Amino acid sequence: MHDWTLVSLIIDWEKSTLVIKFLNNNSLPVDIIFKSIKYINIPKWDEWGESVSVNKFNLKNDATYKNIEIEMQSGDIINIIANDVIMPR
Repeated sequence: MHDWTLVSLIIDWEKSTLVIKFLNNNSLPVDIIFKSIKYINIPKWDEWGESVSVNKFNLKNDATYKNIEIEMQSGDIINIIANDVIMPR
Protein backbone atom coordinates (compact mmCIF):
# COMPACT_ATOMS: atom_id res chain seq x y z
CA MET A 1 0.00 0.00 0.00
CA HIS A 2 3.04 2.26 0.02
CA ASP A 3 2.39 5.28 -2.21
CA TRP A 4 -1.33 4.56 -2.57
CA THR A 5 -3.39 7.75 -2.68
CA LEU A 6 -6.01 8.27 0.01
CA VAL A 7 -9.12 9.67 -1.67
CA SER A 8 -11.83 9.68 1.00
CA LEU A 9 -13.18 8.22 4.22
CA ILE A 10 -16.91 7.54 4.40
CA ILE A 11 -18.55 6.75 7.74
CA ASP A 12 -22.05 5.32 7.99
CA TRP A 13 -22.83 5.95 11.65
CA GLU A 14 -26.05 3.96 11.72
CA LYS A 15 -24.47 0.87 10.11
CA SER A 16 -21.22 1.35 12.04
CA THR A 17 -19.11 1.05 8.89
CA LEU A 18 -16.18 2.94 7.44
CA VAL A 19 -15.08 2.78 3.81
CA ILE A 20 -11.68 4.17 2.90
CA LYS A 21 -11.24 4.83 -0.81
CA PHE A 22 -7.76 4.70 -2.31
CA LEU A 23 -6.09 4.76 -5.69
CA ASN A 24 -3.45 2.02 -5.88
CA ASN A 25 -0.04 2.26 -7.58
CA ASN A 26 -1.76 1.74 -10.96
CA SER A 27 -4.26 4.56 -10.20
CA LEU A 28 -7.07 1.99 -9.89
CA PRO A 29 -9.75 2.53 -7.21
CA VAL A 30 -9.51 0.27 -4.17
CA ASP A 31 -11.77 0.20 -1.10
CA ILE A 32 -11.06 -1.08 2.40
CA ILE A 33 -14.24 -1.68 4.40
CA PHE A 34 -14.40 -1.71 8.19
CA LYS A 35 -17.41 -3.27 9.91
CA SER A 36 -18.59 -2.66 13.46
CA ILE A 37 -16.21 0.23 13.97
CA LYS A 38 -15.30 0.97 17.59
CA TYR A 39 -12.71 3.74 17.31
CA ILE A 40 -11.47 6.11 14.62
CA ASN A 41 -8.71 8.71 14.92
CA ILE A 42 -7.99 10.84 11.86
CA PRO A 43 -5.40 13.53 12.60
CA LYS A 44 -4.42 16.05 9.91
CA TRP A 45 -1.39 17.87 11.32
CA ASP A 46 0.85 17.45 8.22
CA GLU A 47 3.97 17.48 10.42
CA TRP A 48 6.15 16.17 7.56
CA GLY A 49 4.43 18.35 4.96
CA GLU A 50 1.19 17.93 3.07
CA SER A 51 0.65 14.56 1.39
CA VAL A 52 -2.24 12.31 0.31
CA SER A 53 0.01 9.25 -0.06
CA VAL A 54 0.29 6.25 2.25
CA ASN A 55 3.67 5.52 3.79
CA LYS A 56 2.88 2.36 5.83
CA PHE A 57 -0.14 0.17 6.53
CA ASN A 58 -0.24 -2.09 9.58
CA LEU A 59 -3.01 -4.52 10.55
CA LYS A 60 -2.93 -6.08 14.02
CA ASN A 61 -5.37 -8.82 14.98
CA ASP A 62 -6.24 -9.74 18.51
CA ALA A 63 -8.90 -12.12 19.78
CA THR A 64 -11.72 -9.61 19.32
CA TYR A 65 -10.68 -6.61 17.21
CA LYS A 66 -8.70 -5.55 14.18
CA ASN A 67 -6.43 -2.58 14.86
CA ILE A 68 -5.37 -0.75 11.71
CA GLU A 69 -2.75 1.97 11.48
CA ILE A 70 -2.29 3.91 8.27
CA GLU A 71 0.77 6.14 8.36
CA MET A 72 0.51 8.89 5.80
CA GLN A 73 3.54 10.50 4.18
CA SER A 74 2.45 13.67 5.99
CA GLY A 75 3.41 11.95 9.27
CA ASP A 76 -0.21 11.59 10.39
CA ILE A 77 -1.32 8.17 11.63
CA ILE A 78 -4.92 7.16 11.01
CA ASN A 79 -6.05 4.55 13.53
CA ILE A 80 -9.15 2.38 13.26
CA ILE A 81 -10.39 -0.36 15.57
CA ALA A 82 -13.19 -2.56 14.21
CA ASN A 83 -14.63 -6.02 14.55
CA ASP A 84 -13.89 -6.85 10.92
CA VAL A 85 -12.03 -5.47 7.92
CA ILE A 86 -12.47 -6.40 4.28
CA MET A 87 -9.22 -5.94 2.39
CA PRO A 88 -8.84 -5.81 -1.40
CA ARG A 89 -7.65 -8.94 -3.13
